[in-house]
Amino acid sequence: MNKQYRTAVCCLLCTASLLSSFSTAQAEGGSSWGSRALSLFRAVEKSDSAAFGSAEELAKALREALAVSAERALQELGQKGGFLNSERFRIPLPKTVERFRKPLALVKQDYRLDEFQTTMNRAAEQGVAAAPSIVKSAIQQLTMEDLNQLWKGEEDAITRFLEKRSRTQLAERMLPLISAATDSTGATRSYKQMEDALPKAGGGLFAKVQSFTGIGKTGSFDLDAYVNEKALDGLFDAMAAEEKAIRENPLARSTDLLKKLFGD
Repeated sequence: MNKQYRTAVCCLLCTASLLSSFSTAQAEGGSSWGSRALSLFRAVEKSDSAAFGSAEELAKALREALAVSAERALQELGQKGGFLNSERFRIPLPKTVERFRKPLALVKQDYRLDEFQTTMNRAAEQGVAAAPSIVKSAIQQLTMEDLNQLWKGEEDAITRFLEKRSRTQLAERMLPLISAATDSTGATRSYKQMEDALPKAGGGLFAKVQSFTGIGKTGSFDLDAYVNEKALDGLFDAMAAEEKAIRENPLARSTDLLKKLFGD
C-alpha cells in the first residue's frame, strides 16, 4: 500500500468517524463531537499512518516521546561536564555575584569567581543525575485530558507542555537534591570564601563604590534556588532539543511507538 493510498484511507476513516460522532452527539444532545474532530484531524495531519487504535495508545506514545527525550537529556546533563563543558547549558554567574569581579580583582582574588561557577555547575550535574525518578513520575502523572490538549505541530510542543504542567512540582522535589549537591561539590563553601575575600569597607574608594552599588550586600542571594532554576532550564531545553531530533530524524525514533507517532 503506497503512501498516498494510506493517507487517503486515513482521511476516509477519520471522516466516517467524525460523521458517526456527530450523529451520536446530535442524538444524545451532546456537544463533544467538536473536540473529537479536532483530536482526529490533528492525529492525521501529523502522521500518514495515524494508526492509533485508541486515545490510550496515543497517550502512551506521547508519554514515550517525553520519556525518551528526558532519558537522553538526563544522560547528557547528568554526566561530569554536562553543564560545565557545554556552551549552551553552562550556568552563568548570577548578576549579584558578577558584581564582585572588580573588587575581588583589587585584592587578586577574582579567581574565586571561576571556582564558584565550576562548583555551581557540578552541583547542577549531580542534581540532574539524581532526578530521573522525579521526571518519570511527572510524565506518568499527565492525564488523558492533558495529553489530548496537546498540539503536536511545534518542534518542542510535548516538552513545553510537560514543563508548563510540572515545572513547579519538579522544582520543589529537585531542590533538596540541588541543596545536597551544592554542599557536596563545595559551591556553598566557595561562595562563602568569595564573600570573605571581598575588601572590607573601611573608607577609601571601595567604600564609596559600595555605597553607590551595594556591592558586598549578598544576603538576598539564594544559591540553591538559583542553581535549581538554571538546572531545570537546562533540562527542559535539552529535552526540547531531543524531541526536535526525534521529530526530524527517523534514526532518532528508537521505539515502534515513536515511529508510529512521528512516522517511519
